[in-house]
Amino acid sequence: MAVSDATIEVIVDDNKMKVTANYFPPKNIGNPLSEEDVIAKLSSMKINTGIKQDNIKSICASDEIMRNIILAEGIPPEVGKKARFEYCFELNSINKANVREDGSVDFRDLGEISSATEGEELFRRIPPAVGEPGKDGFGGEIPGILGNDLNIVLGKGTEIDEKDTNLVRSTQNGEIIVRNGTVEVIDVHNIKGDVDYSTGNVKFNGSIKILGNVKAGFKVSAEGDIIITGNVEDAEVTGENDITIMGGFTGNGDGVVQAARDVFVKFVENQNIEAARDIIISGQAYHSHLRAGRSIEATGPKSMIVGGLCEAKTSVISSKIGSDAAVATKIIIGVDPKFAEVRKAIEKEIKQINESKEKISKSIQFLKRQKIDSGGKLPPDKTLLLQKLEKIKVTVVDQIEKLQKKVEDLIKEQKEMKEGFAIAKKAVYPKIQVVIGRQSLFNNDTLGPSKFELFKGEVVRFSK
Repeated sequence: MAVSDATIEVIVDDNKMKVTANYFPPKNIGNPLSEEDVIAKLSSMKINTGIKQDNIKSICASDEIMRNIILAEGIPPEVGKKARFEYCFELNSINKANVREDGSVDFRDLGEISSATEGEELFRRIPPAVGEPGKDGFGGEIPGILGNDLNIVLGKGTEIDEKDTNLVRSTQNGEIIVRNGTVEVIDVHNIKGDVDYSTGNVKFNGSIKILGNVKAGFKVSAEGDIIITGNVEDAEVTGENDITIMGGFTGNGDGVVQAARDVFVKFVENQNIEAARDIIISGQAYHSHLRAGRSIEATGPKSMIVGGLCEAKTSVISSKIGSDAAVATKIIIGVDPKFAEVRKAIEKEIKQINESKEKISKSIQFLKRQKIDSGGKLPPDKTLLLQKLEKIKVTVVDQIEKLQKKVEDLIKEQKEMKEGFAIAKKAVYPKIQVVIGRQSLFNNDTLGPSKFELFKGEVVRFSK
């Protein structure tokens, strides 16, 4: 019988990642293969990575033909981390009630709306990374694999930074919304329903539209316009632009609507409205305190101002002023409603600056005495401090002079206001007081269309 030694046929795949073998055992009294023989064979072929010792051992111990036995395997390269977005705001934020220091819970304060200002960073794309390299069966390096990439999709109100193509910024003030994975900044925050315990207080750096009412005790604040389709109860509504209330503003007098421009309202009762410019009422104003930096107008076909106090810088115009019931109604014109507050604030600032000036003056005097006592010289640090204090004192004196001039201009402006007037287009009723500047007129009659204005230094009624 033929005698043959054990043999092994080594096969390397095309990408050099897998080394397999076909093993033929010895015949009759042929010489077997040892593990060292197989390792030496692989080494002669420069195969040195991922050697399968157990498989080699199995081959060498076998008396049968073995095919496609893996002798060595390369180390595959790893896939790197995929691209991701890092957000500069809290995703999926849920309003939570504020817990006070005493442990009680304020369910009106549920946190602020997630918002952005123009130019603010919104999110950053972190590019994919390359994974760890691998090795083929011969020890050759196989480059790592780049992780999956993500494309930036720009939503409304966003843009890619000019200098950093992975950074996205806001192009406007507004609410941050993530819609179908896309970040948007919208300049109007819509509330589909009432402002109540379900929403908490609302504060936003854009405009707000409320498709419902504002319940008593809640606050709404916006840096843009505020539009309320329903009513406002004893709540606080403040805006840096116009405020429009399509319903009424009623309650027990604990509410306030304050706008940096105009206020538009259907009707108001027992409440307080302040506008830096105009208050426009399409219906009635009952027993309310209205303050306008320009004019108050209630000019609808059935509009009237009954009771309360109206203060306006230039004019008050209404279809009717007062009522048949002779309800006391006061109209003040020609005086900026904010004058007293502004003057008080400036005078408070002057007082604070004067106090600082006194402290600076005392420090200067102390250092100068030290200088005299030490023979006309001070240490370098105190010399520098003295020079700095003297410069600050000059600046402080200049600040005081400018503020004092501002107060004088305000007083002068108030004294020169002579063009104000009040108009009742249809009728004026008893117990109406009209004040223009420093002059006043009491009306105790029921009269037709009227205009009140200054004439020869007195408030006079003219038939209109």
